[in-house]
Amino acid sequence: MSSSTIRGLVSAVLLIGSSVTGVSMVATTCADLPKAAELKATLKAVIDNKESSSGGNGHPPWLVEVDSTGTVCAVVTYLDNPDVTTNQSGLGHRILAAYKANTSNIFSHDRIALASGNLYSLTLPGGQMYGTTLPTAAVGVFEAGDPAKWGTSKDPIIGKRVGGFSVLAGGLPLFNSEKHKVGAIGVSGNPFCTAHTVAWKVREKLANGAYTVANVPGGVGNHFTNDALIQDFDMTQPPGTAQFSPSGFGHPVCDANPPNATDDDSIEGNK
Repeated sequence: MSSSTIRGLVSAVLLIGSSVTGVSMVATTCADLPKAAELKATLKAVIDNKESSSGGNGHPPWLVEVDSTGTVCAVVTYLDNPDVTTNQSGLGHRILAAYKANTSNIFSHDRIALASGNLYSLTLPGGQMYGTTLPTAAVGVFEAGDPAKWGTSKDPIIGKRVGGFSVLAGGLPLFNSEKHKVGAIGVSGNPFCTAHTVAWKVREKLANGAYTVANVPGGVGNHFTNDALIQDFDMTQPPGTAQFSPSGFGHPVCDANPPNATDDDSIEGNK
């Protein structure tokens, strides 16, 4: 079976499966998911663990959690003081983290887990999702409120569905032990492959492993069993020529790339 045929079949499963499974289970709300304090503590533990490299450049990341309907449950940063009037901690990453979480949430379902980064090649010219855009929050939503409250329990986007679409790595769905999708997290603030790795490690630790990769029902491309970041672009092509992802779900290698794309200390991802 050709790679193009496989990609077509997977795309059909993504569309048909979402319509079949989307109504079969009751939606999970923010009340059922990890709270901001646990998310922040877990994010800090992952970043501060010097024995397990996540790659990247050390920029303090943001993390956004959404429930299964796309409602923002929590917004946290690595920094103890997220007040942007004093530290200017990469405000675009607050928005990107939300969009990544939303992307993984809306395209994952109880048959397939989709990391935001594994949509990357599909949106390039010639890809099946080329030109795709999705509604985003109304103008001013991300800028609303006192900046000192951004990244805290009073962040004004909490409780809202901000929508948005990002194919940059860092968004991962959350599945419970019944392999039911219950929400997603998005991480941003480092080269994007590191954001994926950090999100993966955070997911493994949350709620004592309640959302571990063992719960993932399936993946795409070269990873039909999980949602590891697929880094299969042919980078040997001359500069200026189109790069190609054999799986159709590839994401480029990043600066300061993690040791591997999954790097959760137990599962081998694509090198």
